[in-house]
Amino acid sequence: MRGNTFGEFFSVTTFGESHGIALGAIVDGVPAGIDLSVDQIQKALNRRRPGQSAITTSRAEGDQVELLSGVFEGKTLGTPICGIVRNHDQRSKDYDPDYMRAGHADRVWQEKYGIRDWRGGGRASGRETLSRVLAGAIAETVLPAEIRIVGFARQIGLIEAVNIPQDLSREQVDEHSTRCPDPQAAASIEQDLLDCKANGDSRGGVIEIWIDGCPIGLGEPVFRKAKALLPGALMSVGAVVGVTLGDAIEDSRKPGLEFHKGVSGAVNESGASGSTSPDRAGISPAANGIQGGLTNGERIVLRAYFKPASTVGSMATTGRHDPCIVPRAVPVLEAMCAMTLADLFLAARLDRSSSGG
Repeated sequence: MRGNTFGEFFSVTTFGESHGIALGAIVDGVPAGIDLSVDQIQKALNRRRPGQSAITTSRAEGDQVELLSGVFEGKTLGTPICGIVRNHDQRSKDYDPDYMRAGHADRVWQEKYGIRDWRGGGRASGRETLSRVLAGAIAETVLPAEIRIVGFARQIGLIEAVNIPQDLSREQVDEHSTRCPDPQAAASIEQDLLDCKANGDSRGGVIEIWIDGCPIGLGEPVFRKAKALLPGALMSVGAVVGVTLGDAIEDSRKPGLEFHKGVSGAVNESGASGSTSPDRAGISPAANGIQGGLTNGERIVLRAYFKPASTVGSMATTGRHDPCIVPRAVPVLEAMCAMTLADLFLAARLDRSSSGG
């Protein structure tokens, strides 16, 4: 089986199954001499782990990380970093090896490989994402400190966040078990998910990611566009059914004069050219942080759309499942963005020779 490795310059290979001995990641390409501790990784894993609140699965996993290689005396060695998380609370007896669950990968996995780990979905389980969060925490140590990646639940079911502070932090998001930073919407979502859990129903939703402080020029202008790699990374997460750069559907409906309003050299509604300052020339306020496939220094906005959780009905009421994976998926998507940007950041070191102008 291929397809377990992500990235070219910041390279991550994940491994392990939901009910196996352990899951983990091997991260290669991290420069030597970067500060990295178990605590940094553990903090990230704690935000994803199961059993955080009444609206998540009751599987009791501490998700304690162990670093096996690549770090010495609190600094990276430049060698591959291997981290693992051991499983402790598996209940394999809850799964029937002959039953193919609707909405899961059971049947196609069996057809493709002729064998599958039926315990909790094996490698197709959402538990695989802890390996991504582990790697994402390492990726964030590679990135410049100015880069801030913050995700939140924009919408769950039919309930949408409206009042969102523009200086949003992860701490503010984590104040709510729903990871929706609009208190009024969060309260309604929490009650809805509690009802879903009791009734065996489930919800989908939308996670929005804000990336601030990104340097200009990350990405490549043809097949490695930042606008292709970031959404592609998010689409690799299970249950994600679509990703847009900003509000792409609404943007596609706007007249050009409105969409490009304020760009230096563009004509505005009065017939005059835009009045943006010279240092903002060519930067579209609606470009969502990426132009020509390259980051432009502005905020990057991404939206990922999730289908309702697949386990419903009696299996949901008697088992241990999330009625909506959106709250726990927020740190997973943040990790995928960090991994993508770390890969592009390290690649950018090759953009010009040292003797170039």
